[in-house]
Amino acid sequence: MRQYIIFTILLLSGLSVYSQPTPEQTGSIYYAYPAPPEGYTPAPEGYEPFYISHYGRHGSRWMTSDERYIEVLHVFDSLHQRSELTPLGIDVRKRLQQVWEDARGKSGNITPLGERQQREIAGRMYHNFPQVFRGDAFIDARSSTSLRCAMSMSYFTERLKELNPALHVDRRAYQRYMDYIAYTSPEGEKFSSGKAPWRRDFHDFEKKNVRPERLMASLFVNPDAITNQDALMRGIYWIAADMQNVDIDVTFYDIFRYEELAGIWKTVNARMYVCNAGAPLNGGLMPRCAIPLLRNIVESAETAIKEGTPAADLRFGHDTHLIRLLTLMQVEGCSNQETDMEKFHLAWQDYRVSPMGANLQLIFFRNKKNEILVKLLLNENEVNLPLKSHTAPYYSWETVKAFFKEQLKQEEAEVHPATHSPLSEDTDY
Repeated sequence: MRQYIIFTILLLSGLSVYSQPTPEQTGSIYYAYPAPPEGYTPAPEGYEPFYISHYGRHGSRWMTSDERYIEVLHVFDSLHQRSELTPLGIDVRKRLQQVWEDARGKSGNITPLGERQQREIAGRMYHNFPQVFRGDAFIDARSSTSLRCAMSMSYFTERLKELNPALHVDRRAYQRYMDYIAYTSPEGEKFSSGKAPWRRDFHDFEKKNVRPERLMASLFVNPDAITNQDALMRGIYWIAADMQNVDIDVTFYDIFRYEELAGIWKTVNARMYVCNAGAPLNGGLMPRCAIPLLRNIVESAETAIKEGTPAADLRFGHDTHLIRLLTLMQVEGCSNQETDMEKFHLAWQDYRVSPMGANLQLIFFRNKKNEILVKLLLNENEVNLPLKSHTAPYYSWETVKAFFKEQLKQEEAEVHPATHSPLSEDTDY
């Protein structure tokens, strides 16, 4: 595959760096979990870990519905019957048939790669912080009611139990937990809807960046017969992106030019940024949807600190809620603000924040004086908070707690029950 020019742009914050994405990274939230770092900053002398608070996105999955495969394959099948596929189109149809045979009846579910991701993340957590998992430590695991999240929880905790059968693990996936694991306010639902006013400018942005003409001409004898070329190109794009999450040897990247992949990704990234992250366009509305989740994290940590015994709180949910949480917490590189839609991708990148299997880990340490430090790992990488600390990336829990409580004060309105379907939480339509 051709080499792409890598360039770097320093944002005004001086913290985030933008690098031109690889073809796999242009898959947005379908980017498969990247390899984690091999080492960490040692804890200050006298401190050892005793508690972990975690929120993880489910592992790699197939696309969210069978229809998304069928709609694309139907176009190719129909034109094949009329001998209107080019030689490349005929070849792509064969690949699509192979993909459909693998995905049929599995849509929305975690793939074997997703299972491995969860087991490997759990294994590294255990080996990196063994003090948390000694003896009969208590592991409280809660999941979204989505099957892929519940299965991710199962694979993750099963690996922990394999490593220490004495662990006490409590696993639950009840609707009652959705009010913090996967909450979206009614105002947030309205803002994210297809009828929201900001969508008008966004649709113009999509038309500028999604250019299907060349691809259609390479696949079909009469490309004008395709009534919605943009939609078909996007359909193929998502299938191409998901190939990195399945265990079949099929690729579609050869049929795209890099500029075409990057153009679609910019539109998806822009939508994710506006609907979930720190885009000024949402006025902070979407990050505030994570307030119930952040409150649960703070309260659970306070309970663990009071009890003083090794423990972990594990939560398994979706990309959108993890993104909002990271923005609300102002985790390094996750809350950047940009008003120019043409520059959204320079300020914030969805594949970096929430790939398949993405996770946030708060690792708590204490010394003999019971002084508490906390370190944050995003996708197992050390990240900073906008707080002063002479031991960064280790921060005083009292300082962090006070900072988080300031974010929690943003909520004065009543928190309504979550009303969404969990199967729609990965917003890659």
